Amino acid sequence: MRVNMLRLLTLLLLAALLGGCASQADQARQDGLSIPMDSLTQEPSFIDWTQNDRPMQLIARKTAQGAIRLAFNTCQSCSGSPYAWFEYIGGGMLQCQNCGQTFNIEVVGTPRATGCNPVTITDFTVENGAVIVPAETLDAGASLFENWKVFD
Repeated sequence: MRVNMLRLLTLLLLAALLGGCASQADQARQDGLSIPMDSLTQEPSFIDWTQNDRPMQLIARKTAQGAIRLAFNTCQSCSGSPYAWFEYIGGGMLQCQNCGQTFNIEVVGTPRATGCNPVTITDFTVENGAVIVPAETLDAGASLFENWKVFD
């Protein structure tokens, strides 16, 4: 228990220290999160973020056609579990760390991503070569990570 608390405190401190660091792929903005378009590929990127003092993570990718797909890295079905997050297992597949369900990354961030899938984010804009996720969207998603223990 003590080791887990120490890990959590360390992660929170690192997130606070690095959250606005310009060298990171994602940059803090007063009005939300900015993700440089050139950092996105067809492979999923996992973007750590702290919103309202809550560690959270986004999954971001660019499709072969150039469309942007975003989702909160927590499961719609398993979200009450501390282990309801997804890992990329290769071959275009993600796996829920709570129930073991696997699925193709092509559904991430789409309306058809229901059930055991990451929570789709549709409220974002693309401007000046960056994907902007508004603070209000991040605020709304922060509660999804209440029991999250992704680095345990």
